[in-house]
Amino acid sequence: MTQATTLPFGTALALAQRTLTAPLAAVLGAENVAMPEWFTLHALGLRGSIPTEVLTNLLATNGLDAAAVQNLLTTLGNSGLVELPDGAVSLTPAGTVRYAELRDRIDQVTARIFERFDPARVETARGLLQEIAETDPEQLVDRSVRIGRP
Repeated sequence: MTQATTLPFGTALALAQRTLTAPLAAVLGAENVAMPEWFTLHALGLRGSIPTEVLTNLLATNGLDAAAVQNLLTTLGNSGLVELPDGAVSLTPAGTVRYAELRDRIDQVTARIFERFDPARVETARGLLQEIAETDPEQLVDRSVRIGRP
């Protein structure tokens, strides 16, 4: 019998992301929604109207450059899901409905996935990940990588 290896945090996080992204991708594929479209609708659904520059920076974390974000916003705008008044991006009424439909479907799948795990552990993991997500990356670099460097 082999002993289970404790994965380094980054490896465990990457593997968990891959595992959890698969059902999300399946839902979005069935709904004919690309992952970047979902990320955009979700950001707007959670935050409301977002300055275009802020949304561009947010989507950069998913590998989209400014030109790709502009193309994405044009596509979503042409579909009637977002509008771009005064340098900000917001959901249209149709976008709000579509976001709610997708969110509800994804929430159902997510609930089924996480019911396999102890709810307290899931909440602890969610809390840690949120704390990490809310930390300025430059602050982490300054405190961890640049320490002791000239």
